[in-house]
Amino acid sequence: MQRYFAKDESLTLNDSDYHHIKKVMRMKTGDVYEVVYDNVVYKCKITDNDFSYEILEKYKVESSKREIIIAFSLLKEQKLDYVLQKGTETGASSFIPLITKRSVIKFDKGKEISKLKRWNTIAKEASEQCFRPDIPEIKKVMTIDELINVSADLKILLTLNEKSKNIKKVLQKNNKCDKIIIVIGPEGGFEDVEEKKLIENGFVSVTLGKNVLRAETAPIVALSMINYEFMR
Repeated sequence: MQRYFAKDESLTLNDSDYHHIKKVMRMKTGDVYEVVYDNVVYKCKITDNDFSYEILEKYKVESSKREIIIAFSLLKEQKLDYVLQKGTETGASSFIPLITKRSVIKFDKGKEISKLKRWNTIAKEASEQCFRPDIPEIKKVMTIDELINVSADLKILLTLNEKSKNIKKVLQKNNKCDKIIIVIGPEGGFEDVEEKKLIENGFVSVTLGKNVLRAETAPIVALSMINYEFMR
């Protein structure tokens, strides 16, 4: 069954969703789909060729009480799309794209609105695909100086530093946290001055293990570990 997110309490969908229902899924009278608005799921049946519907059932689904923010350095388009898509599937509450000294992408501020629109579409479609009751928020692009002012109960810095703490032990010690932020550097890693600034502002330096993970793989592994430790 297909799921879509409504724009308002009248269950109005985006034009692209109507196109998907009619042209891609080729739904017809009698077919059923789900619409979500404000964490309430509505099971709707198409009643005529104009795609009017009747509500067969509705029920409320609660989002996770634990908020997990993924802050990641700007990546090439395909890799960035992967982080948003798979991060949504594995439970990220929101994403913060970061400008770092070693970012492979030079961010054009003039294109931020169009970029955010595209990224939000990816998160929306991923939420529909995995049947989440909500859509992660894509926050504005930030610098390290802006990121350190984001509040959280637990701030995690993923690093290759061999002296870093084991993420499992850090999570077990902080299993009562309601808000966690995880920051991942670019493909070349953070510069020392950036790591120092993050650590001085409350971020705990942790490692995911001995293997060196790609910048787009690390956040998904971290989210999976959080799911294992906190959502059993």
